[in-house]
Amino acid sequence: MKKVVFLILIFLSLISFSSTVYMKIGQTIMIKNISENFEFTFPELSKNFIVAIYGDSRWGNKTHEKVVKKIMEFSPAVVVHLGDMVNKGDNLDDWNSFFKITKPLRQKAYFQPVKGNHENPDKYFRQYFGVYNYYSDFNDFRFIYIDLGQGLEAAINFLKEYATNKTIVFMHYPIFTVGAYCNNPFVKSLESLHGVFKSLGIKLVFSAHEHNYQRFFVEGINYVISGGGGAALYSKKCDSKFLVEFFKGYNFVILSIEKNVLKITAYDVSKNIIDRFDISY
Repeated sequence: MKKVVFLILIFLSLISFSSTVYMKIGQTIMIKNISENFEFTFPELSKNFIVAIYGDSRWGNKTHEKVVKKIMEFSPAVVVHLGDMVNKGDNLDDWNSFFKITKPLRQKAYFQPVKGNHENPDKYFRQYFGVYNYYSDFNDFRFIYIDLGQGLEAAINFLKEYATNKTIVFMHYPIFTVGAYCNNPFVKSLESLHGVFKSLGIKLVFSAHEHNYQRFFVEGINYVISGGGGAALYSKKCDSKFLVEFFKGYNFVILSIEKNVLKITAYDVSKNIIDRFDISY
């Protein structure tokens, strides 16, 4: 069973602020302000487990449905959405569509969201999730979720306080990109996080915001962008000596955790392999 350590977010009003609170097997959850009932059964977590990662679904519902369908074929124990779940954070119809599409995932896996810029205004995000920077532990690995909209200093302080020797970071904004935001002043200002990640021994960072797939390898750290969940795709706009892979297409990432080895594979919506690499601890 998943260990709850600090702020563990299951999904939609299922936030535990205690180290002893767990969901009950088969408990029926009524989602507030969403016309939906479903049975959420807490899955047992094995030593080797699968994590699915993607972002930027926004208004692309048909593509989002395809992404979810393909992800389901891998039977992930954990799903991380990297933000921009909806197009407008204050549009309840957008949230209803998102919850309907992701229902199969949320019924079978721990669903962990990262706040993106399109979750603003964040009235519903606060109501459903109520947390911005948080972490959760899955066996020996710590997943840290960062909302850079709360400020760079807050992100750095949170990382320094809670990172472990087996930490994977998830955030919406990338700090390296060759896509549409490669010259964006805010994104460029985030490059200072690289030194923090390096000092903490972090080897893997996931982000989105760019509607494509990118991977960079910078001083021992793999930076993966998976923003192909449904929103309109972005082209390559810049060059970088650190770029390993770029793919303009809808995509998701499957992370297989096997003891001290991470196996990362990126797929398009036809389940063709875009990129593949391993990380050892």
